[in-house]
Amino acid sequence: MIKCVVFDVDGTLIDTGEAIISSLQKVLQEDLGQAYSEEELSFAFGIPGAVTLEKLGVDDIEDSIGKWINYLSDFKDSIKVFKGINDCLMKLKADDIKTGIVTSKTREEFDDSFVPMGLTGFFDYIVCADDTKRHKPHPDPLLKLLEMSGNNPEDIVYIGDTIYDKECAEGAGVKFGLALWGAKNIEGIDPAYLLHSPEDILKIITCPRPI
Repeated sequence: MIKCVVFDVDGTLIDTGEAIISSLQKVLQEDLGQAYSEEELSFAFGIPGAVTLEKLGVDDIEDSIGKWINYLSDFKDSIKVFKGINDCLMKLKADDIKTGIVTSKTREEFDDSFVPMGLTGFFDYIVCADDTKRHKPHPDPLLKLLEMSGNNPEDIVYIGDTIYDKECAEGAGVKFGLALWGAKNIEGIDPAYLLHSPEDILKIITCPRPI
């Protein structure tokens, strides 16, 4: 039986795709003098910002991270909670199912872009990038949440939208549910649960067979 549902943030709980890419493009234009397309930057979803900038060859990562966080506010109007998430979280809470977050956002990024969405009170456990030395796709963040919650891997399902989320879950021995409503690229992802809408999460709680 599933006792705890754990969520990724970007592309799973909230739609931040436009804000993340547009603000990153602005940073790279300023710091590298180069224009990148959305397709070229799609790999950034699901991994920490510092890793993204390192892969792109940015020298002063700390400075660029600061700019990236600041520029996100320029696109805050495009950030929204995915349809059905509020209802799903309310029903999970009503059914006494614990909930958690495992995100590649730092605590500062989490506070800036997620907390204003008004969902934080729904969650019993939150693991940000600052909380472990290794990040997704390594299993360490989910292992940290397992430690915090006192659950076994079979008690938990992790809901995410990228291959990094799936690999993190697999490494921790946790079943993975693919959030199709936010996934940008599903190639190579073979989830335990293929979720077309947040409502499908409730179905796997009551009947934990692949859907």
